[in-house]
Amino acid sequence: MSLTMHLHPLASFCWKPLIALYENGTPFTSVVVDLGDEQSRAAFLKLWPLGKMPVLRDEALDRTVPESTIVIEYLNAYYPG
Repeated sequence: MSLTMHLHPLASFCWKPLIALYENGTPFTSVVVDLGDEQSRAAFLKLWPLGKMPVLRDEALDRTVPESTIVIEYLNAYYPG
């Protein structure tokens, strides 16, 4: 899967891009970030040092896209449904 959404299900700001992905029918994999787990936190901070969620990783285009609204704009530009 080329798209991976890094998120936490209790973080409401992660819901908006999830809704966009599901509404668009875009295939993706989700990774739940557990900031209480040292390995999970380290892997997430390596991906996005600011540590803010959500973050979309697009392996096909080798891009990391942060922030809910920016993720939605990115999906509209590169993965329109």
